[in-house]
Amino acid sequence: MSTRDKRPAPGQPRRSSGVALGVLGIMLLAFFAIVFMLGRPSYRHQFEEFIHHPFDPHPIGIDKRHKDTTLTDIDIGAGTKAVTSSTTTETEKKSSVGTAATPSPSPSPSPKAEEKKVEETKVEEKKAEDKPKEAAVAKESGDDEDDDGKITELDTQYKPTREMVQKIAQNGYLMVTWANFHYFDFVKTWVKHVQRVGVTGYIVGAMDDHLLREMIKLEYNCFSMKSGLTLGDFGWGSATFAKMGREKIRLISIFLKLDVHVVIADVDVLWLRNPLPYFERYPEADILTSSDNMANTVNDESLEKWPDAGAAANIGIMLFRKKSLDFVEKWIEIIEADDKVWDQNAFNDLFRRGVKPLEPPNKNLFLGYDGSLTMGILPVSIFCSGHTMYVQRMAQRLKLEPYAVHGTFQFSGTPGKRHRMREFMLYDDPPEYYDHPVGFVSFDLDGLPELLKTAGPATDGFGLDNVQGHFKLVNHELQRLRQGFAIASVITGRALVVPELWAGLDRWWAPHSGRIPGAHFDLPFVCPLDHLLDLENGMFRKFPEEHYGPSTEFREYSFFNNSRMTPAVRDDRVVVEVCDTAGAAGCSDGSKPAQLVTEGGVKKIKIAPFLSSAELATALSDPAVKGAKVLHFTSMAGFNFPQAFSEPGAAARFVERMKLYGSIWCCVLAHPGHIHYDLLWDMPHTDKFQRVWNGTWDTKTGP
Repeated sequence: MSTRDKRPAPGQPRRSSGVALGVLGIMLLAFFAIVFMLGRPSYRHQFEEFIHHPFDPHPIGIDKRHKDTTLTDIDIGAGTKAVTSSTTTETEKKSSVGTAATPSPSPSPSPKAEEKKVEETKVEEKKAEDKPKEAAVAKESGDDEDDDGKITELDTQYKPTREMVQKIAQNGYLMVTWANFHYFDFVKTWVKHVQRVGVTGYIVGAMDDHLLREMIKLEYNCFSMKSGLTLGDFGWGSATFAKMGREKIRLISIFLKLDVHVVIADVDVLWLRNPLPYFERYPEADILTSSDNMANTVNDESLEKWPDAGAAANIGIMLFRKKSLDFVEKWIEIIEADDKVWDQNAFNDLFRRGVKPLEPPNKNLFLGYDGSLTMGILPVSIFCSGHTMYVQRMAQRLKLEPYAVHGTFQFSGTPGKRHRMREFMLYDDPPEYYDHPVGFVSFDLDGLPELLKTAGPATDGFGLDNVQGHFKLVNHELQRLRQGFAIASVITGRALVVPELWAGLDRWWAPHSGRIPGAHFDLPFVCPLDHLLDLENGMFRKFPEEHYGPSTEFREYSFFNNSRMTPAVRDDRVVVEVCDTAGAAGCSDGSKPAQLVTEGGVKKIKIAPFLSSAELATALSDPAVKGAKVLHFTSMAGFNFPQAFSEPGAAARFVERMKLYGSIWCCVLAHPGHIHYDLLWDMPHTDKFQRVWNGTWDTKTGP
């Protein structure tokens, strides 16, 4: 009888069951070993290096890897179910499972395979996100309907020529950017900064005639690069975005052939100092590039140390000298041969090909492109990414003065970039932005000192137990913001000046223990607004007011400190002191206007806590109070909106709007690993994903 014909005696277990149980036991032991190792600092360090290898080639900071929430349908007659939402956090879901895996003895995926996987994920997300947005934006902005991409007489007249370029160039350098009309506001801000720092040798490429004509009116140095691409938002990761990148690289080639050194900078790069004297320190360098490195390897203005600063080069800020032309031509050849190749990844492949130290060592320069070109990495502390500038504040910590900041490592798309610039008082807004037909509401955040003590990482691990203090802090801030939005937009018709907000943990696109791996900065930290709120699909999006109530106009926390702010607005201020208890002496109960008094030169009123919306409107109804440009509340602790709205319809509409404003935090080591912020977290409600909450909130991952 053969072995396969043998059967166990009655009552004996089948041999296959024993094997299965053995395998299961081994798997459980492996699981607990992994959990144990990740709890130890040394293994966690290895884990973080695994998910963010210093030579990881993907351009993680170019804009964003996901959007927060995209509204897919609006049906005004459907009550609380009027908005159906789809979330586009698949990158984070995949990151939780794929990228953030436990290290094993087997080799990691090749950079090429990893790069392809990440970029395919990004492109798929953006295809879903950017559906009809481009056409809508173009129509909304009033772009020329007859600008069909065909070459016109104006394009011919403003074609870049050697004569034009040599006339503009500054000491042999030409600083170049490009855009379409959708980014006209960014162009104006870019040029303002360039001119302010003393760069005269700049030129801006217009991808459509509408932008070209506007720049001619403003007497900018400009040229036509009629591209035939969209007049709207490029849409990160879309085919249009990829084509735009190819246009950029062709520009480098064109201008190198016109005998200038090319400083190429994206339109979301802001120049804070004249970089040309800095580049002159390195006349040997054929290519200098910015970097996505999270940490500085030098504490002064030297180039970063290679290979210590080994993260992906970021092609948002680059210098090319004439010897690099062959490199650029090869770069163009690669990306034109395969439209799926990302321009930044192709650059990094060429940049690192045959890389080796410079002998003898000189100024942290090294040899790349098969050892034929001398290259260097610009210091991340002063040629800043969106993280080293807006999150880490690295230059401030090192007592250095930045040359430039690039709007990377941020969320909420173009509105997110714009708002970060505003927070740091770098965006060029028109004078009317610093006023408002009715005025502004501002307020002090209470309770921060105690919350900040426990807001940082609790365990330095990757689980939910590590994030509880962070969410306790942020939820407190979101509740106060909700009161501010209610008072500003619904009750007084004003714009809210959002206070400085804090976070206990950084935000990324994959699991982390508190900071993006490789970054070094103190937690908690003052965080950009796009870390917490969805600016692109929430706060800056227009919703029908009959269903969502009045729009919530708002300004950045640095608004009143901006030099563009006029004293006539800033100093026309009434302080609204919220009393601790009802019935306190001199505190209006909302039955009549609060009494306006002046104490120490400060105009002030006092109101009882927890007034209804009608009572608060009455308390603020003195003409001298209503006419003040700024109503500054000492606290938002004494309000309870939307419950305190006197009109139920106003409350319902406000709730629908608030549902859409929360962004996400990412990520714990789970599938999915992200957690949505909810401005209604402390009250019973149905959220934007139709999840029912009874007023008790917890850190629930997904959807």
